[in-house]
Amino acid sequence: MTTGQKMNLFVLDLFFLGWYFLGFLCFGIGVLFVKPYDVAAITEVYLILKESVKKDEYATDIQSD
Repeated sequence: MTTGQKMNLFVLDLFFLGWYFLGFLCFGIGVLFVKPYDVAAITEVYLILKESVKKDEYATDIQSD
């Protein structure tokens, strides 16, 4: 499902790595605010990739009929 998207996911992780670093500078309290955004972003990426796989499978099923 992540074929061709691994670099984009890596860049997304790097983006949140900076936010986690800033959160740890505030004695770890900032991480409590960053983690929900991280999880929400990864969840949204998963839903988008899942939808694109469904569209590809549907298009292949139509072409094979």
